[in-house]
Amino acid sequence: AITATKITLGTCPICKNLLTDPVSTTCGHTFCKGCLDKHISRSEPQCPLCQEPVTTKPSVNKAIEALLQEFHQTHLPNLDLFCGERDTIPCDVCDEHLTFKAVKSCLICSLSFCDEHLKPHQSMARFKGHKLVSPVKKLDQRACNTHGRPLELYCRCDERCICTLCVKTGGDVIPVEIERDRRQVRTYSCCETTQIKKEQQEIQEVFAALMEALRKTEQVLLAPLEDGRKCLEKEMDEKTQQIQKDILKNKEAIESLNLNVTLDAVTARPHLEVSEDGKEVRDTRASHDIPGGPQQFDLVGGVLGKPHITSGRAFWVVEVGNNVGWELGVMRDGVKRKGIVSYKPSEGYWAIMLCAQNMYRALEDPPVQLHLDTQPWKLGVFVDCEEALVSFYDMEALSHIYSFTHCSFNGAIRPYFNPHPNKDGSNSSPLVICPLNQTDISV
Repeated sequence: AITATKITLGTCPICKNLLTDPVSTTCGHTFCKGCLDKHISRSEPQCPLCQEPVTTKPSVNKAIEALLQEFHQTHLPNLDLFCGERDTIPCDVCDEHLTFKAVKSCLICSLSFCDEHLKPHQSMARFKGHKLVSPVKKLDQRACNTHGRPLELYCRCDERCICTLCVKTGGDVIPVEIERDRRQVRTYSCCETTQIKKEQQEIQEVFAALMEALRKTEQVLLAPLEDGRKCLEKEMDEKTQQIQKDILKNKEAIESLNLNVTLDAVTARPHLEVSEDGKEVRDTRASHDIPGGPQQFDLVGGVLGKPHITSGRAFWVVEVGNNVGWELGVMRDGVKRKGIVSYKPSEGYWAIMLCAQNMYRALEDPPVQLHLDTQPWKLGVFVDCEEALVSFYDMEALSHIYSFTHCSFNGAIRPYFNPHPNKDGSNSSPLVICPLNQTDISV
């Protein structure tokens, strides 16, 4: 009856459900407002049923809406009565497609009934003697296996549930409900006291075990830390002693450094200008007539420093400033200076360079790209003849830049300087040999 009423009264022709916000067209057909709006937005503005044009936007039909509300209140069932929630017991009589919740179970019929199907038990005389209880599952287990009657009684002698036909003369029998209540009270009181004591004991045991575990864990975690502290103190003492020894050793080594480096003007390439004190060199783009042509760089290159370095160690500092190009290092005395020169260790050159403002390279064979965090303002050059080593340092950042190792000096070497051409004024500052201070020597 519900389905038939739903179809004949207030059904939307588009969604086939009860009308929601009903609107009527000028041709007399009624639809859900949302359904009609969606239909018009996807096709021509016309009625879905008769294709009559829809010239104005219909508004909600208040009369039909009122009829639908009355229909909902008088004909539709309360959805809360349907069986669908977890652990609810369904009515055994309802249609399987529309099942309501059971409100009572009959121990005689072994069936559960909803409110509607329970009415015969309340109105018909032949059901007056049936035992109705709150809805229960597995009703067949509530019946006597011998007589098929409900287990309504409890036999204290046999300590089991029985039906009325199982009662023996003189038997100590009481209703099942009384025995259940008695057991629940007794069990609850006994269990409550026992459970409280048990929980107290368990809590005490858990906390005792937890405290013991925490104590042991603390010992385990602190032990390596204490050992580490002792080892660290010992290591620090050893390093302090070693540093003190290194300081003494470095002081002795510093005293042996050849620090007084000057520029040898007779070796300077044309266009280079060397200061009178031999401490500065710059590119002026003007040719200078410098005596000593055979020792002079001609096409490329820069200028050499003096004195010659034949043994021991040497260290000097050069200010490169903000120039965008330069070369610094050492070269073997007597190697090629005329024409095109290949600047690499196999040709007797050990140098680093800056080109294109931020491209730093070590002139190995092939060249090695250097990645510097900051642009150095002053560079330190260190030579150790016995170790065959040439190293470069950033004197402002106090950091190592690059080292050439296993150098084949094969005789005397000389400091090498090249300020690079000054084409557009970006390389106008000179390379300057700086006086050394104690901080430079410490680096």
